Order: sequence, then C-alpha cells, then structure tokens
Amino acid sequence: MKAIKYHGPKDIELIELAKPTPGKGEALVKVVYCGICGTDIHAYKMGGIFDWELVLGHEAVGIVEEVGDEVECVKVGDRVAVGPPGDCGDCYSCNMGNPNTCPNAFPNTLGIGPGTQGAYSEYVLSKHPRNELFRIPDGVELRDAVLFDVLGVGFHSVRRSELRVGDSALVSGCGAIGLSVIQAARLAGANPVIAFATKAPKRELALACGADYAFDPARQEDLDAAGALLAHTGGAQVCFESAGNPDSIETCVKLCMPSGQIMMVGNDGRPYPLLTGALGPRQIDMKFSFTYTKEEILKLFDLIKCGRLDVSPYTRVEAPLAEAEAMLEKLAAGKINVARVLLMP
Repeated sequence: MKAIKYHGPKDIELIELAKPTPGKGEALVKVVYCGICGTDIHAYKMGGIFDWELVLGHEAVGIVEEVGDEVECVKVGDRVAVGPPGDCGDCYSCNMGNPNTCPNAFPNTLGIGPGTQGAYSEYVLSKHPRNELFRIPDGVELRDAVLFDVLGVGFHSVRRSELRVGDSALVSGCGAIGLSVIQAARLAGANPVIAFATKAPKRELALACGADYAFDPARQEDLDAAGALLAHTGGAQVCFESAGNPDSIETCVKLCMPSGQIMMVGNDGRPYPLLTGALGPRQIDMKFSFTYTKEEILKLFDLIKCGRLDVSPYTRVEAPLAEAEAMLEKLAAGKINVARVLLMP
C-alpha cells in the first residue's frame, strides 16, 4: 500500500508499505479521507514538532475492512472516525475523566507518536479499536465527519470554559479551530459573539459560522468598536484565544473584563510576557484547553446529524495521496485558504 513518510521538515516521501494484517483485538480501516492538520503543517515547516520519522495523518475516516479476534466494538463495513489521541485508559487522568490529558496519549497517537503509522496511507491499523475507532451514524457524510478533530477542539474548549447563557464571548483567531469555537459558543448561548481575524475572508467565515461581529485586531478603530460593544461589563466575559500567537493573546488580555476568563485554545512555541502587575488587579483567570474526549466526538456527530451544527462553512479541498507534498507546501506558504485539505488515499 502507498503511504507518506515524514523524515523531517520539508522532507516527506511517498513510499510502499506492506498492507497490515489485524491481529487479536485489532482492526484494519481502509482510509477514505485524512485531513491535513495544522500540526502536520507546522511539522512540515519547522523542526521541533516531530523529531522522529513516522507516517503522518491523525484526522481520518474510513471503512472497517478486517477485524481480529475478540473485537466487538466495530464490525466489517462500519464507517468510523480514527481518533482521538490514544489515551491509555489506566492512568490517573483517564480514570478521572480527562483522557485528553493522558500522559501516555502522545506516543500512542497514530500519525503523531514516534514511529507510528498514521492515515496518510491507504490503510491504517488500529491496535486499540475501543479507544480509537468511533462509528459514524447514518445521515452523517464521511466528508463532514472527517472534521471531527477541528470541531472537537473548539467544542471541548467551550465545554471546559465558564461560559453561561447570555455571556459575551470573544474569539481571537478565525482559522478552522476559531470557527468551531464560534459555533460551540453560539450553541452554548453566548451573546454577543465577537470575532477577531487579520484577514477579511476569515472574518466573513466567522460571520457565516455565527459571530455577531468580526473585527481586524490590527485596526485600533476595530478594537475600540469591540470595547464599546462590551462597555457594560468592561470587556468580554470569556475570551477564547484560538490563533496560537502572542498578538492574539494580547487581544484577549486587552478585551477581557475584570474577573473574566481567557481560554487558551491555540498552542504556540513563542513566549508571551505575563505581567502579573497588569493582570493581577483585574483578577483574570487563564485556563488551558487541549484536544477533546471520545464522548465529545459522539456528541458532535449527533449535533451534525440533527442539524444543530452546520459544517457547510468549512471549506474543503480534496486531493489524492500523491499530492500530499504539494498540498503541504501550499498550506505552509499560505497559498491555500481552506478549513481542511482532505487527502484521499
């Protein structure tokens, strides 16, 4: 079978691998779509993300083709999502209901962990199908279900926040993750939802996903306009930092109300100066959010199925596996402006 091997930044290769055979307790999935994640793009652009070789791909949907002995959670022919991060199910975090922070998850996650074989490939072998494979209900298209990773991150951050019905929400950064935050905040009853994005097309998408206002953080008049909308409380009650960069954090700090909350959804390696003398008197809470849980995937599929969650604003481009390198190059250079490129092995 064909697969894409990652050797390092700007160094990937289309290779041939033996088609896996599932053993006891394992399941083989024929990949239909695999999304190119922002993590993959960062790893392609720069070092320090993956310092090991692997077959990329951790946002996949497909069809169960074979199952090993003692597999009861899925059967041949089931449509499944492959993910989320491979929590162990045995550690303290897992047993306390926080599998997304399992310390053993990262090395076990297909397409992320050292030496793993992810879904930039024709087939992917799930060694832990009960933890990794989730049946997609009838009525949910595979092309929509593949967005589970994008949608899950924003969904989890809103569920983890202290947002209440009627609270104001500010979303800084309107990439795919920011759009999912906007939708989840709207579902949770936020009013108003104010979005910030530096590019006009992303501001338009933010409005299409349910934001009441969309501003440019580089324009002082836009910052002032947002401040005027939030004058009664002195800022937004909950700010969601979804871009993962210091400028975006600063936007949230400026526009968070005293005793408000900033949810750190984006992840970035650049330092941000945390000035306690400036933030302490305002008693701002900063809380971090990371990925999502297995149950949240199933909740998302139900919301899509019943029409409560509209995925049509998420623009997608489909490409064969052989074009993975070309697509990563374009995404890294900012030449493609879509929510997801979907590889089709």
